[in-house]
Amino acid sequence: MNSVSIEVIGDAFADVYCYLEAGLPSLGGDSRLTEPIHTVPGGSALNTTTHLASLIKYFGNEGRISNINLQSVINENDVYGKLIIDHAKTHNFRLINRRISNVPSCFVTSEAKKFAGEKSTGHCAVIVASNDRSFMTHLGCMEDFKGSHILPISSSPECTHQHVHIAGYYNIRGFWGCELANQLKLMRDSMKKTGTKLTISLVPQQDASNVWDGGLSEVLKYVDFLILNEDEAKSIARCQRDIDEATSNKKIANHFHESSPNTFVIVTRGSRGAVVFHSGDITLDQSSPRQITNPLDPTGAGDAFASGFIYGLLDSCGAVATNDTITIPSVLKQALRWGCALGTCNVLVKGASTPVSKHSIETMLQELG
Repeated sequence: MNSVSIEVIGDAFADVYCYLEAGLPSLGGDSRLTEPIHTVPGGSALNTTTHLASLIKYFGNEGRISNINLQSVINENDVYGKLIIDHAKTHNFRLINRRISNVPSCFVTSEAKKFAGEKSTGHCAVIVASNDRSFMTHLGCMEDFKGSHILPISSSPECTHQHVHIAGYYNIRGFWGCELANQLKLMRDSMKKTGTKLTISLVPQQDASNVWDGGLSEVLKYVDFLILNEDEAKSIARCQRDIDEATSNKKIANHFHESSPNTFVIVTRGSRGAVVFHSGDITLDQSSPRQITNPLDPTGAGDAFASGFIYGLLDSCGAVATNDTITIPSVLKQALRWGCALGTCNVLVKGASTPVSKHSIETMLQELG
């Protein structure tokens, strides 16, 4: 049987959750928590991989999606790294840790360890308050991850469609500019030689430097789908915060059309659903299945959306997808539908890497019609 393979590449962190009773404390102040502080696996790439694995488990895709891998960087010896390793085993996806030499071309040598010391697995304080979330991140060994450390994609002879998802771009400085762009070009050249169809998606995440560049325009030349939220899109397109929606939409559309005209830009808009920008305009939109006025936890909703979008895309394309197939509006509409369903389900559970139930997904899909 022809099959689809998914490779997710990017960040994996340990999320240290703090659910606040009210708002953030002022400097020098204090705030009460509604529950004990606790730690769970997180990071955009890990979250998306987890949700994709659950979608494959629930809905099967008739066996067409053959495997899902996550390439990331963790310290396998510390408590956070062990938490992530156990999570991957529990949720049945392959974690390829680029820090160690259980796969070729390890980038950490014994001498490098002696010089730099043992960097911890990246971890992030997640502050949930007033229906929103904020982050404080220690990158740890994630800051050593470079584009050149990405393993080449090797597909089985049965694989006719390879999907690569890059997540947490702004968290990984070693991917910025030509570092990642060069690797994506090599992937495209390799897949072209084998006749395997290749689609690539990318989630940038928040830019803690607040510069919103990082050579993203160079990378987008090789990316089919850029998935980001409205605030991130406005920041990258240099939109003023006080302009009206029509003006900001036009500026976003023009910015991405000029930087990468072939890339479909999917912008999530919270309870208002999501839209697709292409050819300098909004070409598709999808409403949310329902308005969630009091989410349990908004953390990771964008990662859940990305997993639904990718699953819906691959499911609609089927095993014999061509690069022309993905431009069909009905295929993109189905991808948006799955994305909005997963994103909405995600805010009704606590923890960005907690898979939502099959029943919840089916209910949201039914509400979307």
